[in-house]
Amino acid sequence: MRYDQVAYLIKKPLTAPDDDDMYSHPKAAATKVKANVKRTNLTFGDGSMYDVTIVRVFGKVEADKIGLADYDPDDQSTWHQVQKVGRHFQRTDFYIVNTEVIFNGK
Repeated sequence: MRYDQVAYLIKKPLTAPDDDDMYSHPKAAATKVKANVKRTNLTFGDGSMYDVTIVRVFGKVEADKIGLADYDPDDQSTWHQVQKVGRHFQRTDFYIVNTEVIFNGK
């Protein structure tokens, strides 16, 4: 498997650097990593289908959100929420649900 794309693993800090300052806003830390990014459809046991993006990263890593090619650290609308994390031998998969696929059947 080739890790030829770039992803940003965004981890929000649990506490601010100075908890006594009520105007302090902790900054999220982003780590740039090589990743394998694929977009696919997943079908669940109940028959529902979702369009998802799977971001595969080598190693055991953690992230609250993911930044892809459109990542801007100052624009949180470019951060993607991680819905599921899969851990495999020497690999971590992050699942991002884009939309539910709805068929118009007649």
